[in-house]
Order: sequence, then C-alpha cells, then structure tokens
Amino acid sequence: MRIGRIQDANGPILATERGGLWYRLGVAGDGRQGDWTVLDLLRLPERAVIGPVLPDAHVLPPVRPPRNVLCLGKNFREHAKEFAAYAGERESEPEAPIVFTKPAAALCGPTDDIVVDPSVTNSLDYEVELAVLIGRGGASIPTDGVGEHIAGYTVVNDITARDLQQRHRQWFLGKSLPRATPIGPVVVTPDELDGLEERRIRCWVNDELRQDAVLGDMIFGIAAAISTISGIVPLEAGDVIAMGTPSGVGVGFDPPRFLKDSDRVVCEVEGIGRLDNTVRFVPAVRELVEEAVHG
Repeated sequence: MRIGRIQDANGPILATERGGLWYRLGVAGDGRQGDWTVLDLLRLPERAVIGPVLPDAHVLPPVRPPRNVLCLGKNFREHAKEFAAYAGERESEPEAPIVFTKPAAALCGPTDDIVVDPSVTNSLDYEVELAVLIGRGGASIPTDGVGEHIAGYTVVNDITARDLQQRHRQWFLGKSLPRATPIGPVVVTPDELDGLEERRIRCWVNDELRQDAVLGDMIFGIAAAISTISGIVPLEAGDVIAMGTPSGVGVGFDPPRFLKDSDRVVCEVEGIGRLDNTVRFVPAVRELVEEAVHG
C-alpha cells in the first residue's frame, strides 16, 4: 500500500497514490474516519477504502514523527570516503553505526520549496536517503526480528548546512534548518518493495545526476540500524530512521558544489517515489517560520 497525506480545504486527509493520481482514503465502518493517521491505516490495510480522485492535490509530509528523526551518518562506503576527505579524517568507514537526530520541525513536504535564510548558511547541501517508519516500538530488537517493527518506507532529502556542521563540530544544528528537509511523497508497505537492496537511490540537481547507488551499498543495513538503536534507545511507533546517503553530495566535489537559489533538487528511491523541491534563499526566513509556528 502507498499512503500519504493531502491538504484538503478542511485540513489534512489521508490518500493513496496510484499511477500519479491521488485518491481519498477512509476506514470502513468507523465513525472517526477523519482522525485516522498513516500509521493507523498501515496497521489495518484490509479496512482501508478508496474514494474519489483528488484534483490539484497539495502533498504534505506523509508522517509526523512523535520525536526527533533518527539519522545514520556515513553509511554508504563511497560517501564515507568523500566525507572523510572533506573533513580531513584518516578513517573513512565507521566501525559502528553513527547515529544523530534532527527535529521533526525540520521536515517539509515532497514538493515544498526548501526555504533558507542566506544569513544562516552559504553551504547548503543535499542528501537523498531511504527512511524507515517504525510501526511497533520495542527495545533491544534482535536483527532477525526487525521486520515485525517496520511499517513502511519513504524518501528523505537530508538537507545539510555544511558550514554549520563544521563550525559547531557536530551535526545537529547543520541538519535542523526549519521546514527544509523534504520527506515523502508516500509511505510504502514492505510487501510492495521486494528486493529492496537492489533498488536504486538517486538525486538530481537541475537535471544533472549527482547521486546514484543501490541500497545494498549501505555499510549497516536496516536490521543492524534498528537493532543497534533500540539496544540503547527504545523505539516508538511513528519513529523515522533515515538510513544515510550515497556519494555525490555537493561537499564531495572539488570545489564543492553547494545548492544555490532556484536550484531544483529531485530525490528518488526506486519503487517509493520522488521528492521534487526548489531552493529559495529568503532573508529573515527565521522570522517567517516563527510567525507560522506561533501564530
């Protein structure tokens, strides 16, 4: 099943995407239809009913994580090498998963503009990633049991301010620009994604292919990531784990090729879908975001 969230005149609604068209979703025989979440429908797909086509649908982030998004760093071999060269590190490939987080408030929709204040960063980078949605929480999950905890998969563009990342000697601030991390367009259930390791993950900037790999190139796979994280921090239903990016990011070029105003960035994971976003550098965007959040 392919489930997302659409902005309706009355607020967000659940929908399914088929052949590029969006259809309203509901739950058979339940009066609280409007209160169902993506996670609810993924738990009860047999009760989902498909309604009419939704014209001119504005697609929202498919999920709203209950807490910070969990992210893996340097989890593709070639990207680990290019990042080590950029950071001046001797060792490129990590011996254990590198895990950091970014706030849920950093997420935006799959076609939203990536709006950034130019006074905050001048080294904006892109990172296409597969993301895992946790459907059932747990602690110390064994690697052979992770399948029971996965609700589905989606796509993330882990937008990063490299200058902030370098200046503060950690990754959280550089990864946390408000409403600048596209996610979506849908969550796809595991039964529709056989042969996941063979599927391609790609990113284009202004139609130039920058990143192209297969998911099997990850250093630490999904099972290892879930088992490692849950062994320390119990996972909760609704948690999102971004699995890292392949080589070809802007900072890996000499000289670096960071994103500029009006650049179009397309990120794709084969079988899930595409993010298609335009970069907008807008002065004082922090004030605009604060107004939107606090009214």
